[in-house]
Amino acid sequence: MRLRGSAWLALSSFLISSILTGAVRPRYGGTLTVELSTAWPTLDPAAIQTALSIPIAETLVRVSSHGETEPVLAVAWQHDPDFKRWRFSLRPKVTFHDGEALTAASAAPSLLAVLKQKYGEVSMEAGGQALVVQADHAMPELLDVLALPSAAIVRKSDASPLIGTGPFRVASWEPGRRLMLAAFDGYWGARPYLDTVAIEFGAGRGRADLFDIPVGPARRILPEGLAMWSSEPRTLVAIAAVNAQPAQLQALALSIDRAPIVNVLAQHLGDAAFGLLPQWLSGYAFLFQSTPDVTRARQIASQLRPAAMTLSYPASDLFLRSVAERVALNARDAGIAIQPMPGGNGNLHVNLSMLEWPLESADAADALKRIAEQVGAGDRARQLDPAKPDTLYQFERSLLDEYRIIPLVHLRESYGIAPRVHFQPSRSDTFHLHLEDAWVEK
Repeated sequence: MRLRGSAWLALSSFLISSILTGAVRPRYGGTLTVELSTAWPTLDPAAIQTALSIPIAETLVRVSSHGETEPVLAVAWQHDPDFKRWRFSLRPKVTFHDGEALTAASAAPSLLAVLKQKYGEVSMEAGGQALVVQADHAMPELLDVLALPSAAIVRKSDASPLIGTGPFRVASWEPGRRLMLAAFDGYWGARPYLDTVAIEFGAGRGRADLFDIPVGPARRILPEGLAMWSSEPRTLVAIAAVNAQPAQLQALALSIDRAPIVNVLAQHLGDAAFGLLPQWLSGYAFLFQSTPDVTRARQIASQLRPAAMTLSYPASDLFLRSVAERVALNARDAGIAIQPMPGGNGNLHVNLSMLEWPLESADAADALKRIAEQVGAGDRARQLDPAKPDTLYQFERSLLDEYRIIPLVHLRESYGIAPRVHFQPSRSDTFHLHLEDAWVEK
């Protein structure tokens, strides 16, 4: 059993699909133009954290928006009772974009590096379409690991920076500037509707068929006739404690008013975060909800007489800078001095850091484990039991009570969509927008 927000997602997916698909029949062909405000220096799937699914490479399995494991390049899998030995049967008649057949031997190099990083000593046996993974310790969450973008089956060559098995292949790549994709006619599944996809990076004109709407205090008005797609809240913005007293952090947490962060700074493209996981994913986030208590925060601070703290943020991120400044303003009202400062300047006396954590999975236990690893609680997170939702709540409650991390807002990812663009509802949902489902009118 997995903890998931399936009912909520099903309703949301229906509503969004109704907006995007319309009554026009799909057509094959054409080019989709895309503008993304953030430049990509690499095509490494592990480095691309976005709700826009650009399917060049594929994984053995995936986790659906309902939290269920689904086959992709693996069609079947088994494990021993101790979860130490896993056997995967790979999909037959699959080829990479350069024509090489997918076999266990060709898949093993991509996977071995990822699994060694996660589990340490792992062995792998490859024969034909059978791949066996074995370790001296249990790997009960192996399927979740194999569903991550970092576990995509890829190859590289002098001719192409990324060779995968997905429905689109790389036609040309100018790092940080432009990416051209072409439909892969040899794809094992259904051919995508589009012939090509042209992606421009660092562009914010909003003149393309599809463009992202960055979160920030500057208000952006969409041109008339355009639709807007927003993901479920999928990125946690939070303050991570680096070097500060727990009581000092408690006072800070009590002083923060999240409403201006959501309504003004994020322009309603997010929800106030009182827990680490969003409500749609955990089902219990509402239990953490609270209101600012400046009086109590001032009482705690007056007893401590804390020294001034520093709050770092990524130097190039205007949104996180504005959030840091808002937090400092709230803290001042409670008698806590905080100095926001850009990170990366060599200052070794940082007390707090402003961070973003994108959700990589629609599985609550897996998402919570990954956040815990970021704050040094990964060992404790291994005791989580996805079949017992109360263990997730109790663990998350313990992290919040320790004030290692102070959640602020869960951000959505939003895109403007031109009237000629449509998405079939086959797999696009409220967590990802899949380009293989897109088609354009003439």
